[in-house]
Amino acid sequence: MDKQLDKKVIKQLKLINSLQSRSQKTVHSLYAQAILEYSLYHYKKEQLQVAIDRALLERDKESFQRYSKEYKELLVEHADGKIISEDGFQVYLPFEH
Repeated sequence: MDKQLDKKVIKQLKLINSLQSRSQKTVHSLYAQAILEYSLYHYKKEQLQVAIDRALLERDKESFQRYSKEYKELLVEHADGKIISEDGFQVYLPFEH
């Protein structure tokens, strides 16, 4: 993750952790969901970038087009961020490209 995204992620995680009126179970669930969402996004993004680079090196047009399409879809899917919720509380997670 880049440093700007790290700051936003940390800010959201601190917000989740500061929920005094929610149970520890709710806070832990939101925290786990946030970590999972960010981890999956960055893992998928990195894997697709590697696959695109490999397709370019191998001059594999079909694979390049397929992975590029998946990459664009991933970015579009996360362009507006994502809202996670637990026990009636919602947290917005921003995703930077």
